[in-house]
Amino acid sequence: MSDNSSDYEKKIAKANASRQRQIERQKARLACPDYQQQRQDKLKASQSRSYERSKERMADPDYINEQREKQARAIERQQERLRIKESDPAYIKQQTEKKLLQIKAAQIKAAEKLTSNSNTVKKESKVSSFSKSRGLKGRSPTSIEKQLGDKIGDIGCICCLNQGWYTSDMQEQETVKFVSLHHVDGRTKQWAHAKVLPLCAYHHDTPAPDEAPVELTPIHRGNKNEWEKLNGTEDELLKQVYELINEERPWLTSE
Repeated sequence: MSDNSSDYEKKIAKANASRQRQIERQKARLACPDYQQQRQDKLKASQSRSYERSKERMADPDYINEQREKQARAIERQQERLRIKESDPAYIKQQTEKKLLQIKAAQIKAAEKLTSNSNTVKKESKVSSFSKSRGLKGRSPTSIEKQLGDKIGDIGCICCLNQGWYTSDMQEQETVKFVSLHHVDGRTKQWAHAKVLPLCAYHHDTPAPDEAPVELTPIHRGNKNEWEKLNGTEDELLKQVYELINEERPWLTSE
């Protein structure tokens, strides 16, 4: 048994010695200036051959046409994938939800900024914001209703937001945050001025321009049932509006 162990140790020592000699030879070769120069010459020659082959290929008309066709096919595939993606209801819903979250974050940031301002500035801002309502006859809004109206008005048109499209005229109005606060339950009942929807003129009471989508109709100048089929019921939109401004619907919590 001891003889076998001794033989095994000798083999290991021999293998290690051989490996060490190989390492030393490699170190010596790498330290040799002639060897280093030879390696550099080989590398330069290889690079030169590769460059010449590439140059010839780039000058070949058949190769150029082949690359152009490949690029054109790649662009077509990319455009087709994009068309499929943009027509996917799940993608459309995702983009709409993303935009809603962005708007909600902007509203929270704006609310924090308003809170940091002086009381005078906040009062002037509220009066200006609530004036977005057309101001038809009815009782005066309470202070709570004014606060809610301010937040709701800053959303922009809830229907345009949900649809995910704007005409140029509508976009111009949304840029300056012009909306009408549409009253869902009259103007005299309790919480009447809190039950409001922010609508652009074309979703509220103004006929849409010719270039607008055919589905765009005002709630006050058309078929209300058809309007709700296109945009959702007033109750559904009210719920969404209050979720966007992160407020409870006061007529529910006060009951």
